[in-house]
Amino acid sequence: MDILTDTFDAFGLDIGDRSLKAVYLAGSGARIRVKSHGQAEVPKGVFDRGTLVAPDKLCASVSSLLASCAPKKITTRYVHACLPETHTFIKLLELPQVSAAELGARVREELPSHVPLSIEDAYIDWTVVGQNEQGALRVLAGAIPKKTSDSYTQALASCGLIPLSLQVEAQAIVRALIDAHAADTRGPLAIVDIGATRSSFALYDRGSLQFTVSIPIAGEDATELIASKLSLSYEEAEHAKQSMGLNPNKGEGGVAAILGPMALSLADAIRKNCVFYGEHFPGTAPVSGILLCGGGSLLPGLLGTLSDCMPGIAIGHGDPNTHVPNGELAGLGLSHTTAIGLALTHLI
Repeated sequence: MDILTDTFDAFGLDIGDRSLKAVYLAGSGARIRVKSHGQAEVPKGVFDRGTLVAPDKLCASVSSLLASCAPKKITTRYVHACLPETHTFIKLLELPQVSAAELGARVREELPSHVPLSIEDAYIDWTVVGQNEQGALRVLAGAIPKKTSDSYTQALASCGLIPLSLQVEAQAIVRALIDAHAADTRGPLAIVDIGATRSSFALYDRGSLQFTVSIPIAGEDATELIASKLSLSYEEAEHAKQSMGLNPNKGEGGVAAILGPMALSLADAIRKNCVFYGEHFPGTAPVSGILLCGGGSLLPGLLGTLSDCMPGIAIGHGDPNTHVPNGELAGLGLSHTTAIGLALTHLI
Protein backbone atom coordinates (compact mmCIF):
# COMPACT_ATOMS: atom_id res chain seq x y z
CA MET A 1 0.00 0.00 0.00
CA ASP A 2 1.65 3.22 -1.17
CA ILE A 3 1.60 6.32 0.96
CA LEU A 4 3.01 9.49 -0.64
CA THR A 5 3.66 8.11 -4.13
CA ASP A 6 5.38 9.74 -7.07
CA THR A 7 7.31 8.70 -10.18
CA PHE A 8 10.78 10.11 -9.53
CA ASP A 9 13.83 7.95 -10.18
CA ALA A 10 14.13 6.05 -6.90
CA PHE A 11 15.64 2.98 -5.26
CA GLY A 12 14.07 0.43 -2.94
CA LEU A 13 15.12 0.28 0.71
CA ASP A 14 14.13 -2.69 2.86
CA ILE A 15 14.43 -1.60 6.48
CA GLY A 16 14.65 -4.60 8.80
CA ASP A 17 15.33 -4.90 12.50
CA ARG A 18 18.73 -6.47 11.79
CA SER A 19 19.62 -5.50 8.23
CA LEU A 20 19.17 -2.96 5.47
CA LYS A 21 18.97 -3.88 1.79
CA ALA A 22 19.00 -1.46 -1.11
CA VAL A 23 18.15 -2.24 -4.74
CA TYR A 24 18.30 0.31 -7.54
CA LEU A 25 16.65 -0.67 -10.84
CA ALA A 26 16.24 1.02 -14.21
CA GLY A 27 14.14 0.43 -17.29
CA SER A 28 10.63 -0.92 -17.62
CA GLY A 29 8.80 -4.06 -18.63
CA ALA A 30 11.14 -6.74 -19.99
CA ARG A 31 14.05 -4.28 -19.98
CA ILE A 32 14.35 -3.77 -16.23
CA ARG A 33 17.95 -4.16 -15.06
CA VAL A 34 19.95 -3.83 -11.86
CA LYS A 35 21.94 -0.60 -11.56
CA SER A 36 23.23 -1.10 -8.01
CA HIS A 37 22.51 -2.93 -4.78
CA GLY A 38 23.93 -3.61 -1.33
CA GLN A 39 23.17 -4.54 2.23
CA ALA A 40 24.34 -3.62 5.71
CA GLU A 41 23.74 -4.79 9.25
CA VAL A 42 21.62 -2.82 11.70
CA PRO A 43 23.02 -2.79 15.26
CA LYS A 44 20.86 -4.25 17.98
CA GLY A 45 18.88 -1.61 19.82
CA VAL A 46 17.96 0.46 16.77
CA PHE A 47 14.52 -1.15 16.58
CA ASP A 48 12.29 -2.75 19.16
CA ARG A 49 9.81 -5.00 17.35
CA GLY A 50 9.54 -2.57 14.48
CA THR A 51 9.51 0.58 16.61
CA LEU A 52 12.39 2.91 15.74
CA VAL A 53 14.15 3.82 18.99
CA ALA A 54 17.58 5.02 17.76
CA PRO A 55 17.11 7.04 14.54
CA ASP A 56 20.66 8.41 14.63
CA LYS A 57 22.11 4.89 14.49
CA LEU A 58 19.73 3.97 11.68
CA CYS A 59 20.89 7.01 9.72
CA ALA A 60 24.52 5.96 10.16
CA SER A 61 23.70 2.47 8.88
CA VAL A 62 21.82 3.85 5.87
CA SER A 63 24.70 6.17 4.97
CA SER A 64 27.15 3.28 5.22
CA LEU A 65 24.91 1.12 3.07
CA LEU A 66 24.54 3.66 0.28
CA ALA A 67 28.27 4.30 0.20
CA SER A 68 29.00 0.58 -0.15
CA CYS A 69 26.49 -0.29 -2.88
CA ALA A 70 27.95 -1.79 -6.05
CA PRO A 71 28.83 -1.60 -8.84
CA LYS A 72 28.49 2.09 -7.98
CA LYS A 73 27.10 4.24 -5.21
CA ILE A 74 23.42 5.08 -5.19
CA THR A 75 23.23 8.84 -5.58
CA THR A 76 19.51 9.49 -6.08
CA ARG A 77 17.85 10.90 -2.98
CA TYR A 78 14.46 9.41 -3.77
CA VAL A 79 13.48 6.18 -2.09
CA HIS A 80 10.62 3.70 -1.76
CA ALA A 81 10.84 2.17 1.72
CA CYS A 82 8.84 -0.42 3.64
CA LEU A 83 7.06 -0.05 6.93
CA PRO A 84 7.36 -2.69 9.68
CA GLU A 85 4.96 -5.54 9.01
CA THR A 86 4.04 -5.80 12.68
CA HIS A 87 2.73 -2.21 12.65
CA THR A 88 0.77 -2.28 9.38
CA PHE A 89 -2.71 -3.57 8.71
CA ILE A 90 -4.42 -4.43 5.45
CA LYS A 91 -7.97 -5.50 4.74
CA LEU A 92 -9.81 -6.38 1.55
CA LEU A 93 -13.13 -4.55 1.71
CA GLU A 94 -16.18 -5.22 -0.45
CA LEU A 95 -18.25 -2.07 -0.82
CA PRO A 96 -21.58 -2.32 -2.65
CA GLN A 97 -23.25 0.63 -4.35
CA VAL A 98 -20.43 3.10 -3.89
CA SER A 99 -19.43 5.80 -6.37
CA ALA A 100 -15.91 7.08 -6.94
CA ALA A 101 -16.79 10.29 -5.12
CA GLU A 102 -17.99 8.35 -2.07
CA LEU A 103 -15.18 5.79 -1.99
CA GLY A 104 -12.82 7.60 0.39
CA ALA A 105 -15.52 8.27 2.96
CA ARG A 106 -16.77 4.68 2.78
CA VAL A 107 -13.28 3.26 3.31
CA ARG A 108 -12.75 5.50 6.35
CA GLU A 109 -16.12 4.46 7.68
CA GLU A 110 -15.60 0.71 7.17
CA LEU A 111 -11.91 0.20 7.96
CA PRO A 112 -12.06 0.85 11.76
CA SER A 113 -14.23 -2.27 12.09
CA HIS A 114 -11.34 -4.39 10.78
CA VAL A 115 -8.12 -2.87 12.17
CA PRO A 116 -7.13 -2.05 15.78
CA LEU A 117 -6.42 1.60 15.03
CA SER A 118 -8.23 4.89 15.35
CA ILE A 119 -8.58 6.54 11.95
CA GLU A 120 -7.57 9.85 13.55
CA ASP A 121 -4.25 8.32 14.63
CA ALA A 122 -3.51 6.48 11.40
CA TYR A 123 -2.59 7.08 7.79
CA ILE A 124 -4.72 5.04 5.43
CA ASP A 125 -4.52 4.28 1.74
CA TRP A 126 -6.51 2.12 -0.64
CA THR A 127 -6.74 0.85 -4.17
CA VAL A 128 -9.62 -0.69 -6.11
CA VAL A 129 -8.69 -4.22 -7.22
CA GLY A 130 -11.89 -5.28 -8.98
CA GLN A 131 -15.47 -6.32 -8.32
CA ASN A 132 -17.08 -9.37 -6.76
CA GLU A 133 -19.78 -11.47 -8.45
CA GLN A 134 -22.51 -9.14 -7.17
CA GLY A 135 -20.82 -6.03 -8.57
CA ALA A 136 -19.51 -4.64 -5.26
CA LEU A 137 -16.15 -2.92 -5.41
CA ARG A 138 -13.23 -4.91 -3.97
CA VAL A 139 -10.94 -2.37 -2.27
CA LEU A 140 -7.60 -3.22 -0.70
CA ALA A 141 -7.16 -0.81 2.22
CA GLY A 142 -4.19 -0.35 4.53
CA ALA A 143 -3.48 1.53 7.74
CA ILE A 144 -0.36 2.49 9.69
CA PRO A 145 -0.08 4.44 12.95
CA LYS A 146 0.94 8.03 12.23
CA LYS A 147 3.57 7.81 14.96
CA THR A 148 5.30 4.88 13.25
CA SER A 149 5.11 6.33 9.76
CA ASP A 150 6.31 9.76 10.87
CA SER A 151 9.31 8.27 12.69
CA TYR A 152 10.44 6.48 9.53
CA THR A 153 9.85 9.53 7.36
CA GLN A 154 11.84 11.76 9.70
CA ALA A 155 14.70 9.27 9.95
CA LEU A 156 14.97 8.98 6.17
CA ALA A 157 14.91 12.78 5.86
CA SER A 158 17.76 12.97 8.39
CA CYS A 159 19.76 10.74 6.04
CA GLY A 160 19.19 13.20 3.21
CA LEU A 161 16.62 10.98 1.53
CA ILE A 162 13.17 11.84 0.19
CA PRO A 163 10.66 9.01 0.68
CA LEU A 164 8.31 8.86 -2.28
CA SER A 165 6.40 5.98 -0.76
CA LEU A 166 6.19 4.03 2.47
CA GLN A 167 4.75 0.64 1.66
CA VAL A 168 3.28 -2.36 3.38
CA GLU A 169 5.95 -5.05 3.14
CA ALA A 170 3.59 -7.70 1.77
CA GLN A 171 2.70 -5.48 -1.18
CA ALA A 172 6.36 -5.15 -2.13
CA ILE A 173 6.90 -8.91 -1.82
CA VAL A 174 3.91 -9.67 -4.05
CA ARG A 175 5.15 -7.16 -6.61
CA ALA A 176 8.52 -8.90 -6.77
CA LEU A 177 7.36 -12.52 -6.82
CA ILE A 178 4.18 -12.58 -8.82
CA ASP A 179 3.42 -11.99 -12.47
CA ALA A 180 -0.10 -10.69 -11.95
CA HIS A 181 -1.25 -11.70 -15.44
CA ALA A 182 -0.09 -15.31 -15.10
CA ALA A 183 -1.11 -15.67 -11.44
CA ASP A 184 -4.83 -15.36 -12.13
CA THR A 185 -4.93 -18.91 -13.48
CA ARG A 186 -2.99 -20.52 -10.63
CA GLY A 187 -5.52 -20.24 -7.82
CA PRO A 188 -4.79 -18.92 -4.32
CA LEU A 189 -1.12 -18.59 -3.39
CA ALA A 190 0.32 -18.34 0.11
CA ILE A 191 3.55 -16.38 0.49
CA VAL A 192 5.68 -16.97 3.57
CA ASP A 193 8.51 -14.52 4.27
CA ILE A 194 10.97 -15.84 6.87
CA GLY A 195 13.19 -13.11 8.26
CA ALA A 196 15.70 -12.66 11.05
CA THR A 197 13.30 -11.29 13.68
CA ARG A 198 9.86 -12.09 12.29
CA SER A 199 8.05 -14.08 9.67
CA SER A 200 4.84 -13.29 7.85
CA PHE A 201 2.11 -15.04 5.91
CA ALA A 202 0.28 -13.40 3.01
CA LEU A 203 -2.52 -14.82 0.89
CA TYR A 204 -2.71 -13.72 -2.74
CA ASP A 205 -5.78 -14.53 -4.82
CA ARG A 206 -7.90 -12.98 -7.58
CA GLY A 207 -5.18 -10.52 -8.47
CA SER A 208 -4.82 -9.06 -4.98
CA LEU A 209 -3.64 -9.61 -1.46
CA GLN A 210 -6.47 -11.00 0.64
CA PHE A 211 -4.95 -10.90 4.13
CA THR A 212 -1.65 -10.97 6.00
CA VAL A 213 -0.65 -12.20 9.44
CA SER A 214 2.57 -12.41 11.46
CA ILE A 215 4.07 -15.75 12.45
CA PRO A 216 6.12 -15.73 15.69
CA ILE A 217 8.99 -17.78 14.26
CA ALA A 218 12.18 -16.28 12.87
CA GLY A 219 15.80 -16.96 12.02
CA GLU A 220 17.31 -15.40 15.14
CA ASP A 221 15.08 -17.54 17.32
CA ALA A 222 16.50 -20.66 15.68
CA THR A 223 20.08 -19.48 16.11
CA GLU A 224 19.60 -18.58 19.76
CA LEU A 225 17.97 -21.95 20.45
CA ILE A 226 20.93 -23.81 18.93
CA ALA A 227 23.37 -21.68 20.91
CA SER A 228 21.52 -22.40 24.15
CA LYS A 229 21.08 -26.13 23.61
CA LEU A 230 24.62 -26.81 22.37
CA SER A 231 26.49 -24.19 24.46
CA LEU A 232 27.78 -22.41 21.36
CA SER A 233 28.50 -18.78 20.64
CA TYR A 234 25.93 -17.00 18.50
CA GLU A 235 28.31 -17.05 15.53
CA GLU A 236 28.97 -20.78 15.93
CA ALA A 237 25.27 -21.49 16.23
CA GLU A 238 24.52 -19.46 13.09
CA HIS A 239 27.13 -21.43 11.16
CA ALA A 240 25.67 -24.72 12.44
CA LYS A 241 22.17 -23.63 11.41
CA GLN A 242 23.19 -22.65 7.91
CA SER A 243 25.40 -25.68 7.27
CA MET A 244 23.32 -28.43 8.92
CA GLY A 245 19.78 -27.16 9.24
CA LEU A 246 17.18 -29.93 9.32
CA ASN A 247 19.45 -32.55 7.78
CA PRO A 248 19.49 -35.52 10.24
CA ASN A 249 22.66 -36.86 8.63
CA LYS A 250 24.78 -33.85 9.57
CA GLY A 251 26.26 -33.24 13.00
CA GLU A 252 24.76 -36.51 14.25
CA GLY A 253 21.36 -34.93 13.81
CA GLY A 254 21.78 -32.66 16.83
CA VAL A 255 20.89 -29.41 15.07
CA ALA A 256 18.03 -31.07 13.17
CA ALA A 257 16.55 -32.33 16.45
CA ILE A 258 16.65 -28.82 17.91
CA LEU A 259 15.12 -27.13 14.89
CA GLY A 260 12.57 -29.83 14.08
CA PRO A 261 9.83 -28.65 16.49
CA MET A 262 10.22 -25.08 15.26
CA ALA A 263 9.83 -26.19 11.63
CA LEU A 264 6.73 -28.19 12.55
CA SER A 265 5.27 -25.14 14.33
CA LEU A 266 5.89 -23.09 11.18
CA ALA A 267 4.16 -25.72 9.07
CA ASP A 268 1.21 -25.77 11.46
CA ALA A 269 0.86 -21.98 11.34
CA ILE A 270 0.95 -21.99 7.53
CA ARG A 271 -1.61 -24.78 7.34
CA LYS A 272 -3.98 -23.03 9.78
CA ASN A 273 -3.78 -19.77 7.81
CA CYS A 274 -4.58 -21.61 4.57
CA VAL A 275 -7.60 -23.21 6.25
CA PHE A 276 -8.66 -19.83 7.65
CA TYR A 277 -8.77 -18.41 4.14
CA GLY A 278 -11.05 -21.17 2.91
CA GLU A 279 -13.37 -20.84 5.89
CA HIS A 280 -13.67 -17.05 6.09
CA PHE A 281 -13.50 -15.90 2.45
CA PRO A 282 -16.61 -17.07 0.56
CA GLY A 283 -16.29 -18.76 -2.82
CA THR A 284 -12.56 -19.41 -2.62
CA ALA A 285 -10.67 -22.37 -4.04
CA PRO A 286 -8.16 -24.34 -1.94
CA VAL A 287 -4.67 -22.87 -1.71
CA SER A 288 -2.79 -24.20 -4.73
CA GLY A 289 0.76 -23.33 -3.80
CA ILE A 290 3.09 -21.83 -1.23
CA LEU A 291 6.01 -19.56 -2.09
CA LEU A 292 8.83 -19.11 0.43
CA CYS A 293 11.06 -16.04 0.52
CA GLY A 294 13.39 -14.24 2.90
CA GLY A 295 16.82 -15.37 4.01
CA GLY A 296 15.40 -17.79 6.58
CA SER A 297 13.65 -19.77 3.85
CA LEU A 298 17.06 -21.10 2.76
CA LEU A 299 17.45 -23.22 5.90
CA PRO A 300 18.67 -26.62 4.67
CA GLY A 301 15.87 -29.17 4.73
CA LEU A 302 13.07 -26.68 5.43
CA LEU A 303 11.45 -27.05 2.02
CA GLY A 304 11.29 -30.83 2.35
CA THR A 305 9.93 -30.67 5.89
CA LEU A 306 7.13 -28.29 4.92
CA SER A 307 6.29 -30.41 1.87
CA ASP A 308 6.03 -33.52 4.03
CA CYS A 309 3.67 -31.71 6.41
CA MET A 310 1.41 -30.40 3.65
CA PRO A 311 1.11 -33.06 0.94
CA GLY A 312 -0.89 -32.02 -2.08
CA ILE A 313 0.24 -28.38 -1.98
CA ALA A 314 3.11 -27.33 -4.23
CA ILE A 315 5.74 -25.64 -2.05
CA GLY A 316 8.82 -23.92 -3.42
CA HIS A 317 10.97 -20.83 -3.23
CA GLY A 318 9.64 -17.77 -4.96
CA ASP A 319 11.66 -16.11 -7.71
CA PRO A 320 12.50 -12.57 -6.57
CA ASN A 321 13.83 -11.81 -10.05
CA THR A 322 10.56 -12.57 -11.85
CA HIS A 323 10.64 -9.05 -13.31
CA VAL A 324 14.42 -8.49 -13.29
CA PRO A 325 16.12 -10.55 -16.04
CA ASN A 326 19.69 -9.89 -14.84
CA GLY A 327 18.88 -9.98 -11.14
CA GLU A 328 20.39 -13.36 -10.30
CA LEU A 329 23.51 -12.59 -12.33
CA ALA A 330 23.85 -9.31 -10.44
CA GLY A 331 23.69 -11.15 -7.13
CA LEU A 332 20.10 -10.59 -6.05
CA GLY A 333 18.45 -13.47 -4.20
CA LEU A 334 15.62 -14.38 -1.85
CA SER A 335 16.86 -12.13 0.94
CA HIS A 336 16.43 -9.15 -1.43
CA THR A 337 12.78 -9.89 -2.25
CA THR A 338 11.27 -6.92 -0.41
CA ALA A 339 13.90 -4.46 -1.66
CA ILE A 340 13.36 -5.64 -5.24
CA GLY A 341 9.61 -5.21 -4.88
CA LEU A 342 10.08 -1.69 -3.58
CA ALA A 343 12.45 -0.82 -6.41
CA LEU A 344 9.88 -2.08 -8.93
CA THR A 345 7.36 0.56 -7.84
CA HIS A 346 6.15 2.32 -11.02
CA LEU A 347 8.44 0.17 -13.22
CA ILE A 348 5.91 -2.62 -13.87
